[in-house]
Amino acid sequence: MKKAVTGFSLPLMVFGSCFYFVAYALSITGNCFVLTICYRRRASSLKWFIANLAVADLTFALLTILDAVSVYWHWIGGQLSCKIQIFLIEACYSTSIMTLVVISYERVKAVVDPFNARFIDSVSASKKVISLWVISLAIGSPLLHAYRIVREEESGKAVCSNEPFGDLERQIYYGIHGVCFFIIPLIYMLCAQFTIFRTLRSRSQSFSEQSCFSTTLTCTHRKVAKTLTALTVAFVICWSPFMIFRTLRYFHLWNEKHVWKTSQLLILMNTALDPILYGIYSENLSSKKVFGGIVKCFSFIRPSARARIFTTTE
Repeated sequence: MKKAVTGFSLPLMVFGSCFYFVAYALSITGNCFVLTICYRRRASSLKWFIANLAVADLTFALLTILDAVSVYWHWIGGQLSCKIQIFLIEACYSTSIMTLVVISYERVKAVVDPFNARFIDSVSASKKVISLWVISLAIGSPLLHAYRIVREEESGKAVCSNEPFGDLERQIYYGIHGVCFFIIPLIYMLCAQFTIFRTLRSRSQSFSEQSCFSTTLTCTHRKVAKTLTALTVAFVICWSPFMIFRTLRYFHLWNEKHVWKTSQLLILMNTALDPILYGIYSENLSSKKVFGGIVKCFSFIRPSARARIFTTTE
């Protein structure tokens, strides 16, 4: 069969392109929608974290355009764009993962100690957001040295690659990164789920006759817990293939190009799922309605519906 791009058949290229542009459109539209709602919403700690998640995901999606162009043509912008794009890509998805962990932590506090959780101010949250970006930029800084433009042996086209980094350096860097930004966050998110459900179950058993307020609060927390469960599942599905195959690739255990590219597409899909599963906290709008609003570019959503978005206990 004729090869459209080196190593990939034409049907695979068509399918991959369609998948990419759908995920890209959903990510851009969804995260812009979340940022618009955050801007209109009153200041709160949760607002800062959700907005930060949207900024990181939106920036990540925008930066992937250079990778998409490189697949069909060659890398554009030279050495500078190669280094800066990879550096920012790494910083964005590191920030995104850490923000998910922080939001999980905030939700645990809201369930376990709802009274004190209400007094977390937005100034403290904004400082945490800045700290997340500083850490992520520091973590990604070695990639400014690692990546540069090289020529592919098969096609001869210019690509942005970390081959000059060396095998040992890549194994050390990405090994540490995988532990700190996948295994540890995943373990914590699972523990957060367990803590929330254990706390809610304990309260339901302790109070046989709850007040109307207590019952409403518990129902709200249960809805938030379900959202966190959906997020954790999406995180595992979208990130596990990339982290696993990246480790296998750099340790020379397996290097299947089709699977590797597919795992990268799943990360982009995760940036589209975040505003649907995590960015929209609403008791009155279902995910279907939220998704419908995103597709309509939020210009057709009723003002009353906008006001109800993000309604949750903080």
